[in-house]
Amino acid sequence: MIRIAFCDDNQAELQRIRTLLKELHPFDDNYEVTVFSSGEELLRSDKRPFDLLFLDVQMPELNGYDTARRIRETDQRTTLIFLTGVAAPTVEVFQVSPFRYLMKQMDDATLSKELTAAFEEVSRKTQIITFRTGGDIIRINVSSVLYLTISGRAVELITDHGRQEVKMKIGEMYEMLASHGFGFSHKSYLVNFNRILSITGSTVIMENGDILPISQPKAKTFKQEFIRFAGMRL
Repeated sequence: MIRIAFCDDNQAELQRIRTLLKELHPFDDNYEVTVFSSGEELLRSDKRPFDLLFLDVQMPELNGYDTARRIRETDQRTTLIFLTGVAAPTVEVFQVSPFRYLMKQMDDATLSKELTAAFEEVSRKTQIITFRTGGDIIRINVSSVLYLTISGRAVELITDHGRQEVKMKIGEMYEMLASHGFGFSHKSYLVNFNRILSITGSTVIMENGDILPISQPKAKTFKQEFIRFAGMRL
């Protein structure tokens, strides 16, 4: 179940987007919507975090920017979309990593395209793979995995939640993850392209600060695959 939240004191705008949701049928209609009329109400909610959050910029008392800053203190993964009727984006907007900054005046056709892009981003972040290893059944949120590395006869997954060892070969993991944007930087390292911070010479720097090697035999293919993946994300 995908969890969507609206935080806006403009009921007409909320109804407009909810109508478009019904027309677009995102996530095969497997979603729920929670509505908040203020930033304070949203921050008090025990339903957080949400997968997708629409946040009005102009709200009384706690505005959208300040609300987003408070949310990002503990939640970096929610796909955030700012909605505004008058304000142009400022530098502080990008400090909270919004996916989109949308003007309320845009027509329904344009808004539908933007919403579809947001749904695709949420789907990417919430992809789950399930596999059996030994006698265990393991479920992994693909977007939470930074990289995998060989650990003896097993594979170690480095994720947002720590490290997890699975009794599989790294080649078997590649077969499951290649279509999700993973590639070999080295025969012992399988990297999530979406979690790369930068590639410098013969190393790749991940979002968590880990520095991984790029081997000479893998360098050309790895960099080509990353460029192709990055181009698809633009």
